[in-house]
Amino acid sequence: MKIAICDDLRFDRTLLCEYILQYAKNSLINIEVVEFDSGEEMLSSFSEEKYKIVFLDIYMKGIDGVEVAEKIRETDEDCKIIFTTSSEDHKGEGFEVAATHYLIKPITYERVEQALNRCKQILAFDAQYIELPFGKEFVKINLRDILYVEAVRNGVVITTELKEFKIHMSMAKICNIITDKRFLRSHRGFIVNMQHIISTKDNEFVLKNGSIVPIRQSGRKEIKIAYMHYVIENHKKIQSSDVII
Repeated sequence: MKIAICDDLRFDRTLLCEYILQYAKNSLINIEVVEFDSGEEMLSSFSEEKYKIVFLDIYMKGIDGVEVAEKIRETDEDCKIIFTTSSEDHKGEGFEVAATHYLIKPITYERVEQALNRCKQILAFDAQYIELPFGKEFVKINLRDILYVEAVRNGVVITTELKEFKIHMSMAKICNIITDKRFLRSHRGFIVNMQHIISTKDNEFVLKNGSIVPIRQSGRKEIKIAYMHYVIENHKKIQSSDVII
C-alpha cells in the first residue's frame, strides 16, 4: 500500500514518515511512503488508486492542502484524506472533500496512530494474507495481490501482480483456504479476485492487467450477479466509511 505525505516542511514530513512506518511495523502492514514538498509536485504524480491514504498539510506555499484535496476528489472518491494542520479553521472545507481526520500539529506518534486507526478498514483489507507450502518452504501471499487462481496438473497456479506461484494443492483445498468475500469461483478451474476486475464480457472477466478469466456456462447468470453484489457492497462500505472532521 502506498501512502503519500504532502508538506513543505521537511522536518514535519520526516517525522510523519517515521511514525507511519512505525505504525506499519507494529500492525504488520506493508506500507510504502512517498513524500512531496508541494501540492503542485504531488498533483503531477497523482492518479486514481495510486495512493490509498494521503496526508495533506493545509498551509503550504503555492497550492494549499484544501485545493490539493479538491483536485484529488475530481478523480478519486475513495482515497483517504488526512489533513495535517496547526489550526482547525478549515473544518468546513474538510467536510466538502470528505476528509477522514484532522491531524493537529505538533505531530506525535499517538496522533498519527489515531489518524491511521480511522482507516483501519482499508489497512486491514491490505494486511490479509495466506501462507502456503512452496517448494521446501512456506510463502506468504497477500490477498490483495492475487489476481486469480488457476487449476493445473498436480496443483494450482496463483497469479499475483508480480509473479506466479505453483502450489501442489487441489483446487478444492485452496477454496477452503481462500474464503475472503472478494474471491469468486467463476469456473471449475478458476478463482478470481473481484477487486481486480475492470469489465465483464459474455463469458469472461477482464482484469486490470489485461488477464482474462473465464466464466463457466452453467450458472453464468448467478456468477455475474454475485460479482455485481460485490461491487455494490464494496461501494456501500466506501460510502459509509467514517468521516471525522
